[in-house]
Amino acid sequence: MNDEQAAKMVRLLEEIRDGQRLQLERQAQALQRQDELLAQQRERLSSLSQRSGQAEQLLAKSAKVVASARMLTFLVLPFAIVFVAFLVWILLARVIV
Repeated sequence: MNDEQAAKMVRLLEEIRDGQRLQLERQAQALQRQDELLAQQRERLSSLSQRSGQAEQLLAKSAKVVASARMLTFLVLPFAIVFVAFLVWILLARVIV
């Protein structure tokens, strides 16, 4: 092997080394970007879980309101029917007399 071939081989090896350095730098940048994206996803997930908790609380309150409304309906409805029947009886009593 002569000096010219050795120099050519050295240049090729240097080019390979430079290419590998560039590739490693790009991989490091990609890993850094992935870490940033992962952090963003974690923030989104935590805010979504908080919203989910708030939604569950709202649903629980709504269920309590609906249950209270049902109970009130069952208590008030019979009295309202009796009251309407009483009014109809009074009106019919006046019309007949």
